[in-house]
Amino acid sequence: MSVSGKMSLPLLRAVSVRSFSAQSKPAPAASASHAGFVSTVLSNKTFVATNDNGATSARISIAYKAGSRYEPSNELGLTHVLRSAAGLSTTGSSSFAIIRNLQQLGANLTATVDRETIVYTLEASKAHLEDAVKFLNDVASRQTFRPWELPEALNRVKYEISGLAPQVRCLDLLHKAAYRRGLGNSIFCAPRQVGKISPESLQHYIAENYTAGRCAVAGYGLPLDRVVAIAQTLSLPEGSGKPDTPSPYKSGEMRKEMGGDLAHVAIAVEGASLANPKEALALAILSRAVASGPQVKWGADNSVLGKVIASEAPGSPFAANGFNLSYSDSGIFGILISAPGDSAGKVVQAAGKMIKSGIASIGADALKKGRAQLTTEILSAQDTGSILVDSLAIQGLLTGTMKKPSEIADEINKMTDSDITNVAGKISRGKVSMGAAGALSTVPYIDEI
Repeated sequence: MSVSGKMSLPLLRAVSVRSFSAQSKPAPAASASHAGFVSTVLSNKTFVATNDNGATSARISIAYKAGSRYEPSNELGLTHVLRSAAGLSTTGSSSFAIIRNLQQLGANLTATVDRETIVYTLEASKAHLEDAVKFLNDVASRQTFRPWELPEALNRVKYEISGLAPQVRCLDLLHKAAYRRGLGNSIFCAPRQVGKISPESLQHYIAENYTAGRCAVAGYGLPLDRVVAIAQTLSLPEGSGKPDTPSPYKSGEMRKEMGGDLAHVAIAVEGASLANPKEALALAILSRAVASGPQVKWGADNSVLGKVIASEAPGSPFAANGFNLSYSDSGIFGILISAPGDSAGKVVQAAGKMIKSGIASIGADALKKGRAQLTTEILSAQDTGSILVDSLAIQGLLTGTMKKPSEIADEINKMTDSDITNVAGKISRGKVSMGAAGALSTVPYIDEI
């Protein structure tokens, strides 16, 4: 059985988003005759990529290596405030001008933050792109934080904190337990930190992290020379900013008793980083083979983990999803569970057993299903411009290169069962971490799993 609607959040990347202005008309699916993935690196070390596919609308993403892992330890939550401040007045445009003009142009501008990146994405019709890009440039590279405008962003931060889904809190706690600092930094500002981050702190953070060498620009429906021209107009200092600090996996446990009827638990081990793409891809397949939830609305969970839980905790409703999050220098592989508080203990024990001893013996049929599901997700992203353009920018930023969805799909299909089970055996011997939120009275501690 599944807990309706409790596991619908995407787990490919845990992100926080601010969007404003009008939504542009979605681009139609591109024909193969127009498809063209190309990339280059500018002389200032900015990575540029595009998919020139003949779409009638265009998208531009500007990404910086400036996610929450880079926050100073005494100013945690800074990137949440920074993302919420997107659209405030800049050195080139007032807040009113940005919002009003984007609305008039039918454009949409979104700011997204995860643990490693901040991405600004513009969607607009090609007829209005030239006018809309000016405001993308302002928002992404000409920030100025005026003390009398910042409270507007802080009100938004408070609202978002108050509405966080318990599954999101659970994953946040898992990262804190697993990494402590760096990748353990939350992408959300703690309530006690709201109002304590000054405009000067925001400006200093941008000066350190919004540099040409820490930037990637990606396009969708645009030729490479047009995207290069946009990248060259950004007002960015040269260089790569301060050196990155590694964030090693430590292992641990964090729990937040929140009451309610449900317990939400994430159990994980260290996975693979983006520096090891073959292992990262194998674990992405494995996450879908282990637990992907019901594939038919209101249907039963017939995944490997679903069957294990059904036998270990018969009659208990639950929802379970596997996840694999790969970062530039580490990764985390695990299972996210939601279940009624009074029966969550048995469900969590079953999931813990799967992580520690079951994933290395996943059968061929489950792995075949995992490959098929991941292939569909990757190829579907090619038809969704907003997902693809962000992916191109983040790939370039974190790996220095770009892979087409079709190339990734080919790599998935070439992955053998032994490739996947070998990686599964390797990570199953690692230290377990856990994050839990909700009604936790029956949820076992990590040393009891």
